Amino acid sequence: MKKLYKSVLSILLIVTFSACQKLDLAPEDYFASESFWKTPAQVDGAMIGLHTQLRGFQFTIFTLGELRGGTLREGTSFTGTASLNSAAVIRQDIRESSPGISGWAGFYGPIFQVNNFIFQVEKADYLSAVDKAYYLGQAYGLRAYYYFHLYRTYGRVPLALEPKVITNTPTTSQDAYLPRAKTEQETLDFIKSDVNKSVASFAGNYTTKLQKAQWSLGASQMLQSEVYLWSAKVKVDGVAPTPTASASDLTIARTAVEQVISKYTLLPSFANVFKSASISASRGNNEIIFAMRYQQGEATNSFGQFIYAITDPLTGYVDDKGVAIPSSDPLQVAGGGTIIRYEYKYDLYAKYDVTDTRANATFLNFNKGTVKATNLRKFLGVFVEGARSFSDDFPVYRLAEAYLILAEIKNKQNQSPAAEINIIRARAHGSAAPVFVSGTFEQNELAIFEERGKEFVAEGKRWYDLRRMQDASGEPLVFRRDLPLVGVLNSATEAYKVLWPIDRSTLTSDETLKNDQNAGYPGT
Repeated sequence: MKKLYKSVLSILLIVTFSACQKLDLAPEDYFASESFWKTPAQVDGAMIGLHTQLRGFQFTIFTLGELRGGTLREGTSFTGTASLNSAAVIRQDIRESSPGISGWAGFYGPIFQVNNFIFQVEKADYLSAVDKAYYLGQAYGLRAYYYFHLYRTYGRVPLALEPKVITNTPTTSQDAYLPRAKTEQETLDFIKSDVNKSVASFAGNYTTKLQKAQWSLGASQMLQSEVYLWSAKVKVDGVAPTPTASASDLTIARTAVEQVISKYTLLPSFANVFKSASISASRGNNEIIFAMRYQQGEATNSFGQFIYAITDPLTGYVDDKGVAIPSSDPLQVAGGGTIIRYEYKYDLYAKYDVTDTRANATFLNFNKGTVKATNLRKFLGVFVEGARSFSDDFPVYRLAEAYLILAEIKNKQNQSPAAEINIIRARAHGSAAPVFVSGTFEQNELAIFEERGKEFVAEGKRWYDLRRMQDASGEPLVFRRDLPLVGVLNSATEAYKVLWPIDRSTLTSDETLKNDQNAGYPGT
């Protein structure tokens, strides 16, 4: 498969986006290729290439969905040996001159490839109707997924709907650039259209490929539930959804997620959801809906940055039970380690009850004197030839999230979310699980948020949860700074930061973006 990935990438035109390039244009002769887009095998290879590109954005997706969530430390690692990365983003110091991400997060390169895939497949008379529909279901789902990240990050974004061909040197800014959508609603409506096309194209076909390492109907329905739940709760163009619109969106979201729940099975052990991903024969276990595939010798994920270096001083530390932690490489990182660059707060670990098995499946707890710290152990990969290889799959969607999305939908519909919360707690705690009893809207919402916070550490969800989930007044939890380890923004002075700024290079290079920075950001 390694060779296949490489051959596909050599065929695909990888557009490396920069602010001064067109977002969706390609050389004229690209579409005139006489050697590609001729057989079903080539289409299948191109789809593998689209997923290889997506995998390359794993850490970008983590950055957008997790770094600003209030659970990561800045400064120096607990070992005192390394400076932790992304401090400005973690403390919400994002600005036009240093936004933490740039060039629309680089997503227009893969969006171009998806656009071209749709263009080529729609006219492919060599594909059966069933195969064509399945491929289009995948492609529309992938495009909606990229755009949903862009929408939640920037609000209005350029909508590249189709590939275009450069025939002459552009003479106007309209030729050279693609302007942002006029409203957030226009962007959101486009995403809804794409995800609905995806679900319709699959036509009830739940077949999954490459052990769930390719987009599927289950993935599209999870995305559909996310998009419509967001639409039902989050302000668009500064206006809260109307009760009627919210109710309609919640109905669509609920139908989608309930269909997903009927097709997958929760694993009995939380730890095994991730352990089994390290074993080739068990990848894509019953709980996984869609995951980015990593394999030894092919590619590794970003989680080697979350582990101590084997040279770090670890003598004298004990774990949460007071048992001495081996001073020499307790997680068996061996030659696979680098240097710790990201570290979760001990306060997050402290939120787990003593009976919650997720705590020590997610973290190794270090304690010495006044020092209390954690290292991520959730994605430890495999031990190969004396070295740790961080080649665990990165789950995009799994069944546990479907249950908690359904709980959130029910809560917004003034129904009890207790059943779904208790399903997740029962798996985490076993017979000692604390039983949740439905309370007020805010009590329920916070309970769901807490379960998500413990369940999805490092899976790129928390910042989006803070923006979408609400208090009793309907305001997002991102502003609830009175709650420990919840709110991260001051509603009076930092409300504009719910959206990221467009970087200065993109603003100054693209004439269509003149004076079109997201509101609130000074040009500093």
